[in-house]
Amino acid sequence: MTPSTSPSPTAIGRYIGKLFDYAVYYAVELLLIALILYICISRGLTFSVDMYDPLEPGPAQISEASLSGGWTFSFSDPASAFLAAFQNMLPANEAASFAPGETTVAIDAKHKGFNEVALSDDPAPHISNLTLVLSPDYGERKGLAPAIIKAKKDRVQHYLRRYAGIAQQEMREFGIPASITLAQGLLESNAGDSKLAVNSNNHFGIKCRSKCLGCTCRNYGDDTRYDMFRVFTSVAESFREHSELLNSRRYARLKSYGVDYKKWAHGLKSCGYATDKRYGHKLVTIIENLGLDAYDRVEA
Repeated sequence: MTPSTSPSPTAIGRYIGKLFDYAVYYAVELLLIALILYICISRGLTFSVDMYDPLEPGPAQISEASLSGGWTFSFSDPASAFLAAFQNMLPANEAASFAPGETTVAIDAKHKGFNEVALSDDPAPHISNLTLVLSPDYGERKGLAPAIIKAKKDRVQHYLRRYAGIAQQEMREFGIPASITLAQGLLESNAGDSKLAVNSNNHFGIKCRSKCLGCTCRNYGDDTRYDMFRVFTSVAESFREHSELLNSRRYARLKSYGVDYKKWAHGLKSCGYATDKRYGHKLVTIIENLGLDAYDRVEA
């Protein structure tokens, strides 16, 4: 018998053969997956995670799946048209798994995040507490009811009565004008009514330390949807962290301004405390319209 001269298949050859068989067998599935990925990427699929503040579903937000530990993800607008079409291609029992859920955590343009107003007894929560401070004639121009105007002013005065003493104490210990501390607290926390202030005792929009080491943080939408903001055990702790922050190297030159609140206000903006181009002007307006510089005249 003449021995066979055909080479025996190698292990690599057998492996490649199996891959080819699988590719042929699952060709339709692989093609469908590739098509889904191509369309989602080309049309701008977005993916967002938020572990704290679920929002009610909007008409442009669809399908989310729950993950362990209460985390959820959602697809938003850009891919929704394709997903809706894809749902119609599925059998009824499979299409049900793509039905819209009860809640979504997508942070969209309507989610103000960290400065969003928390639930309160405010008769007009859609109007910032600082609106009538920054623009005193706003109420008359818009025809607001006297009760609403009074309520807004009362909320600001209540904030000052409650926290002016802490601001003055911080001034004695750290040299930061109490007027600046109060103006920032009012503006950043919406006079104590923002979600960040109510839920996290954070009155200054203070973000997380590097890699969140040695602190507790919470996600809110700000400049990006991934910004993490500090959670404090008390408002006083928030004021102290603010003082320590403004005594860091980044803001060191501000100490040379003494109690000149105008230089402090514009200096904070130039040092990068906030991205708002009018941040310094707003602080000065708040201080002057409320007479907050009177709190700077305290005994050492």
